[in-house]
Amino acid sequence: MQRLPCTRCGDSIHPDTAQQNAGLCMPCVRGNQLSIEQRNAQRQQQREEERAYRESPAYRYWTALVRRVYGTPDGFDALSHGDRLYYLINIFQGEVHNGGFDQFFSNSSGDRYAQTVAALTEVEDHASLRLLQAAKLALFADHEVPTDQAARFDLMPTAAEDHPTHEATWQTLEALDAQFYADNSSLDAALDKLVTQYKLYAPA
Repeated sequence: MQRLPCTRCGDSIHPDTAQQNAGLCMPCVRGNQLSIEQRNAQRQQQREEERAYRESPAYRYWTALVRRVYGTPDGFDALSHGDRLYYLINIFQGEVHNGGFDQFFSNSSGDRYAQTVAALTEVEDHASLRLLQAAKLALFADHEVPTDQAARFDLMPTAAEDHPTHEATWQTLEALDAQFYADNSSLDAALDKLVTQYKLYAPA
């Protein structure tokens, strides 16, 4: 799916995020976007880092993995156990980085909430697991997380401004997002460990 530019800062965002926020990325929605100079400097650094990443074995592995998930008949179900763990954890990390826990549950990544919980449990990332489960509780209370996106929206207080707990839920999620952004190095470590444990690709 092609990503779209934020209408305010130009950052690349998921189409679901753009639709939910009138074209804005989550940082712009929350009013904490950087100055133009800071943004330009950040973009330049990001471009350099992305160029280096696109030339890496990690990038080649990841793009091939995504093609297998979305471009083969059995998709995710046909992946090996190691590939599944890597895919789930990398998708989780990317979605929360891009738009917080609300984005993880709003997008198709939320379809695999239970599998993501199992993956984080297996790699023993208890800190990330605690935050994910706290976000689930804030959004769905005691309900099971539906594997259908539309059904999730019906339950999520953040999906409707007139919901009685709309603002309170956002505040809870923003606090959880902040904790995640402060330190999610355990996820990077888990991914590196999976690469070695399951020999997913040969590092450069």
